[in-house]
Amino acid sequence: MNGILGESVAFPLNIQNSKEVQSIAWTSESSVAVITPGDSGKAPTIIVTHNNYKGRIKVIQKNYDLVISDLKMEDAGKYKADITINSTTTKIYYLHVFRRLGKPKITQSLMTSMNGTCNVTLTCSVEKEEKNVSYSWNSLETESNVLQVIQTPGNQGLNYTCTAQNPVSNNSSSISSQQLCADITTDSHTHHTGLLSGLAIIFLAVLILPAVLLCHLRKRKQDAASENIIYTCAKVSKDTQPAEAKIYDEISQSKMKKTKTLGNKPPKVSGYEMVI
Repeated sequence: MNGILGESVAFPLNIQNSKEVQSIAWTSESSVAVITPGDSGKAPTIIVTHNNYKGRIKVIQKNYDLVISDLKMEDAGKYKADITINSTTTKIYYLHVFRRLGKPKITQSLMTSMNGTCNVTLTCSVEKEEKNVSYSWNSLETESNVLQVIQTPGNQGLNYTCTAQNPVSNNSSSISSQQLCADITTDSHTHHTGLLSGLAIIFLAVLILPAVLLCHLRKRKQDAASENIIYTCAKVSKDTQPAEAKIYDEISQSKMKKTKTLGNKPPKVSGYEMVI
C-alpha cells in the first residue's frame, strides 16, 4: 500500500459479514488500536493503544476499514489486523509513505559555445531527493536525470521537458533551447567586459606609476641640493660705497672645507665666514 505524507490512507478489510465482527486488533511494530462493534447500530468503539496514533485513527462503520490520517514517514511499515468472528482471521499490509512531488528544478552546467553551437548539460532534480523517484525527458528513451544537449542554429525551437515521478505523484518542468544559448551569450559577454576592464586598469597603472616615481625622485634631488647651500658674508673697506657695504655669496660645503684650511680658527657655528 502507498500513502502520501500528510494525507490519509485506508486499510481495506473486505469483511463479508461485518455484523458478526466481535473485535479487530491492529498491530504494527507494537499495538496500534483495538476496535469493537457499537451497540444497536452505533459507531464502533476505538481504543488507541499507541500514543503515536492518538487523534489520527478512525474506522469506517459499515466495513470496519481502518483509516490513518496525517501520515508521517515513521508510519511506514508492516501492519497486521486480527479479525475475530467466531474464529480469528489475520490480514497483513505493508505501508509505504511518499512525499507528493513538487515541480522539478532544471539546472545547467558545463556550458560551452563555439560557432553558434551550444553544448549544455541539463540536470533535473526534486527539492528533497528520495528513493523511488524516476526521471524522463520528453519522448527520449532515457531514465536518467541528466541530459546532454547540443544546440545548433537549426533546432532553436525545441523545448526540453523533465518529468519526475514516484509511486504517488508526478510533476514536470520545461526549458527552451533558446534560453540555453541566450544564457551562454550573456555569460560570455559579461566575461569579455570584465576582461577588457581589467586590461584597461593595468594599462593606466603602467602609464601613471613611472610618472609618479619620476616626480618623487626629482623632488628628493631638489631637497638634497637646498640642504648643501651655505651663506657667507664679506665685509669690505670703508672706502667702498654704502650700497656695496655687504656682499652675500652662496658657496657649497666643498668650498667651505677649502676655506677651513686657510685660517687657524674654525668657522663660527652660525654658518657665516668673515673675509677682510
